Parts: sequence; C-alpha cells; structure tokens
Amino acid sequence: MNFDVKNVVKKISKLEATLKNKIESGVLFDEVKRFADGQTKVLRQRVKSSKDAKKVIAFIEKRKKQIEKIAADLPGEVKVMRSYILTQRRELEKLGNDLLKKAKEGKLDAETLRTAIRKATTKKAAPRRRSSVKKVKKTKTSRKMSRKK
Repeated sequence: MNFDVKNVVKKISKLEATLKNKIESGVLFDEVKRFADGQTKVLRQRVKSSKDAKKVIAFIEKRKKQIEKIAADLPGEVKVMRSYILTQRRELEKLGNDLLKKAKEGKLDAETLRTAIRKATTKKAAPRRRSSVKKVKKTKTSRKMSRKK
C-alpha cells in the first residue's frame, strides 16, 4: 500500500476546514442535538415499555407510605444507635482500663476476667431504648383477664 503523503494531507486539511465551518456555523451542534433527541426518545420508549421498570414503579407506589414512614423514623433510630454505641464504647473503655490496671498490679487472673465480663454484659451497660413503635398500655380489664389465665 503506497500512501501519497500529499494526498493524505490535502484530505485531512479539507476535512479540518469542513469541520471548522460546521462548528462556526452551528450546523454540527444542531446535528448532535438532533441525534441526542432521537436517542432520548428511543430510550424513553424502551423504559416505558419495559416490564421490569413497570414492576419497580408499581412496587414503589404500593410501598410509598411505608418508605416515607421509615425515612421519617430513620433519624431517630440513628440517634438511638449512636447513643447505644457511645455507651458501649465508654463501658468497654472502663473495662479495658480496669484490666490494664489489674494487669500492671499483677492481679489479673481468671476470676478477675469473669467479673469484668459480667460487669460489661449487664443491663446497666445498655441504655434504655426508645422504640419508634408505641407500646400498648394494659387496662384494668386486660390485667384481670391475664390473671385469670
């Protein structure tokens, strides 16, 4: 294959000039916009006719109230979990500091470890959890019914 460099350069310069003219006149922009609009229409039709997309949209519409409720409850639940984690962190730090003190003093044995583990796993270490679900209060009649059983 013999390439004539002069011909290749002429063709490239001609294409460059054509491209420059199209860019300056805005014709290229219009062509690109027209192509993008056509592709957008095709894509929208495919999404609308897609069974999977219809199923997802229907599912979201059905569950919209539940999703909104969960989204509203989420910040409160996050606060509860953060406070729980912070409390647990403090308790573990205390436990670790106590164990380090006892290890330095030479008082670290199996009974000391059991005692420390029992202290760390008590209900006192966990804060009261405020649930987002309201508890049902027992009335006098329901108490009487539960006693009869």
